[in-house]
Amino acid sequence: MGDGDPIRLGPCLQSLCSASGAAGRRGHSRCCHDAQASSGSVFRPQGYDQGTSPCGRLCGAGRHWYSHVECAQAGARPVVDRISFSDPHEAVQKIPDGSLVVFPQGCAEPSRFYQAFVDGVTRFSHLRVVSGLQFGSYPFLARGLQDNFDFTTWHVGERVQPLVRAGRISYMPLRYSDIPKQFANADVVIIHTSPPDGRGDVSLGVSVGVTRQLALTARLVIAEISEQMPFTCGESTLSCDDIDIFIDSGSAPSQRFSRAPEEVCGRIAALAAELVPESGTLQMGIGAIPEALLDRIGDRSVSLHTGMITDRVIDFVEQSDTKVVTGEVVGSERLFRFVHRNPAIQVVPCSRTHDARVLAALPGFTAVNSALEVDLSGQVNAETRGGSVVSGVGGCLDFMLGAKLAPGGKAIIALPSSANDSQQSRIVPLLAGDAAVTVPRHCVDYVVTEFGVAQLAGKSLQERARALIDIAHPRFREALATAVTERWSK
Repeated sequence: MGDGDPIRLGPCLQSLCSASGAAGRRGHSRCCHDAQASSGSVFRPQGYDQGTSPCGRLCGAGRHWYSHVECAQAGARPVVDRISFSDPHEAVQKIPDGSLVVFPQGCAEPSRFYQAFVDGVTRFSHLRVVSGLQFGSYPFLARGLQDNFDFTTWHVGERVQPLVRAGRISYMPLRYSDIPKQFANADVVIIHTSPPDGRGDVSLGVSVGVTRQLALTARLVIAEISEQMPFTCGESTLSCDDIDIFIDSGSAPSQRFSRAPEEVCGRIAALAAELVPESGTLQMGIGAIPEALLDRIGDRSVSLHTGMITDRVIDFVEQSDTKVVTGEVVGSERLFRFVHRNPAIQVVPCSRTHDARVLAALPGFTAVNSALEVDLSGQVNAETRGGSVVSGVGGCLDFMLGAKLAPGGKAIIALPSSANDSQQSRIVPLLAGDAAVTVPRHCVDYVVTEFGVAQLAGKSLQERARALIDIAHPRFREALATAVTERWSK
């Protein structure tokens, strides 16, 4: 536990900190236990619509939108009696210099911890920090980078691309499913959680993915607890006994707002939707094409098993009455409210979302992922542009492998045929020497552009090239055909 003096909680957070059962331990696991969770139907969590809770706080409009059931439970021994809240600056002081520290990813930005980290960063001389794609502003990079700590990321988001190009941040190519193994037994893991529930468990809320597994194997776990973090169903919980230091916070998760898809993305999504089998299971990434794809399959009995979900999933779930399994919740406050205590949305570790053995057991598992470019043999680059890293391996290869193994599965790459106002083809003769091969050619069944669908599975290299030229932008087809002729005439 933290050594700081206990901080008196506000009435709402204290009401949520009611008794847990037996003492927890690293590895404690429990699915969402809300009374509604046993029902297969979709429901609105209490507090989703505006109302007043028994504790007198406004539900659904402001900081407090937890279920009324979670408010004061008479006679329960509060978990707050068993934990101490530390000042965030004191929490930073507990991190040994030279440690390997894992920061949260996705929308789980721990704002108070990050500010304290910046304030106290000069006490470090060789701290090692790792993290993935963050949808916040990476505020911890404001001071001390390379002087007091080094930062390595397994996903290069737009905000940090200039620092990666300048050599100030390092990129580590990692399959998403390999991240917990790569950083097992990290010295310190920082998490952003909900308040404790009646059993003394906190929820990792919008970001479970790799975080839960890393927290369960870390030497020191620091949790920033916020009433604005939803309590998600699935396998999102940790016992308070799995946490060493607690920081009280009112900070909300970072938000990501979806943009309306362009017409070309809608055409690609319509073609990709034709490949998704009825009653199958769909995985897709985030971005304009996947979000447009959801709009086109909402009337089917399709389950969603994916790494991330966005706001677009709300209409999909309400329209299709289906289940969703994900590791990350990436969107606006509207989505965060929707997933709170909602058993239709199962937020689980990457051992369930990305393990190819799990995916192989899903009949009709269809993976739809995007890319930066595809060459005429079917090799996929989803990481680099002009030799610079602009993304990451992510779960793309995990999902494509899972689709290849699943009965009736399909591994699909969907992308616009061109970039830069149709000045550059995204179907290329051969990936450049400095381009990453994110997905090998033998793992791709179909490639989809706005001009059609190219089936690659079961095709020779020459047949693949012809199929891909047919769906390339018309402006580049002749040059691509010439490149093929020259290549095969040697």
